[in-house]
Amino acid sequence: MYRIIAALLIAVVLLIILENKDNLTPENIGNWIRTKAVGFGFGDGYPAELTGSTALVGNFGAADGNLYVVSDTALTVLNGSAKEMFSARHSYNDPAVSEASGRYLLYNAGGTGYRVETSSGTEISGTSDSSITTGVICDSGKFALAVQPSDYASELRVYNKNGSLQYKYSFADSYITAVALNTDGTRAAVASTITHAGTLISRITVLDMSETEPIAEYESDGNLIFAVQWNRSGRVTAIGDTETLVSDTSYNFTPYAYDGRTVTAYTLIFGRGGLRFQLCLRRRQHAAHFRDSAEPVESDLSGRAVWLSAAGNKVAALLSSSVVSTDLTTGRQEAACNVPADTKSIAMADESTVYLLGVREIRKENLKVIEADNTLSQTE
Repeated sequence: MYRIIAALLIAVVLLIILENKDNLTPENIGNWIRTKAVGFGFGDGYPAELTGSTALVGNFGAADGNLYVVSDTALTVLNGSAKEMFSARHSYNDPAVSEASGRYLLYNAGGTGYRVETSSGTEISGTSDSSITTGVICDSGKFALAVQPSDYASELRVYNKNGSLQYKYSFADSYITAVALNTDGTRAAVASTITHAGTLISRITVLDMSETEPIAEYESDGNLIFAVQWNRSGRVTAIGDTETLVSDTSYNFTPYAYDGRTVTAYTLIFGRGGLRFQLCLRRRQHAAHFRDSAEPVESDLSGRAVWLSAAGNKVAALLSSSVVSTDLTTGRQEAACNVPADTKSIAMADESTVYLLGVREIRKENLKVIEADNTLSQTE
């Protein structure tokens, strides 16, 4: 029996290593150890006061159970008991953030400054020669910035983890709206827009850093794409205002049309089963959960969702006065909690806990199980 148990444990460890081999670099391992070491100890608990005077809803998230938020003055990372793991001051007018494997790409949208922050300090600090429109960082530490140079409509620039420029691709007539990198930063998916004969056209361009020309392109008429993402099996997902597009591994895209409904919130996450994402569509408060295809698992909410966050196999929706958690596989609502009226955004710490961004403070709530009669259980 002991030999069987030992063999199973070894098999589990080997499986974890194989699934994460691209991320098990000395730098990533060291950064993970430092993050865990800094995270030891307890803070004063939630609610916690926001550093700075305000934070945009998109600059609020959770990673590895910890909370990160970018206010008008600083990037701050807190653990589950509100202990400050680290804080990095900035002077950006319009800060934005992207997180991956303990690294935080902080950049000035509409400006030129950018940085990569970790628990051990600033890894990269730089200034672009053109205005930055969006950016993303991946697990390997490589990051990409979309800029607007003077001689092209827009340009994608991909940087190595040491900050050196690895790759760039210029767009002569279209403007970049969203960028995604795969986990090791060897490929990029770029959404850009162009207007032709009065019609807005979104173009998805898939780039390989070893090639000078795109390896795939796809156009979507009348659909403004505002988010793209990779999953671990090599598929690309693009969320637009009239339809969502899901590719196969050869980058042939299948659309999911909204039939006149409007997207009110969306989220994209990596999980054990690959990339999953959810849309909330106005009109009937409809929610659609996707997993590697354009065939969704659907569910109905009791109100309009204004923000979504996901962890594991659950996704949480912020409604007018509550947060509701839904199972991504079945579409069934399983847990909920009431929230204050000033809650602007949410971030799931795990499948049963959610962080709440208020106007001046950050809170943390446990999601309570919904009983068969749709009332909340009194047990935590």
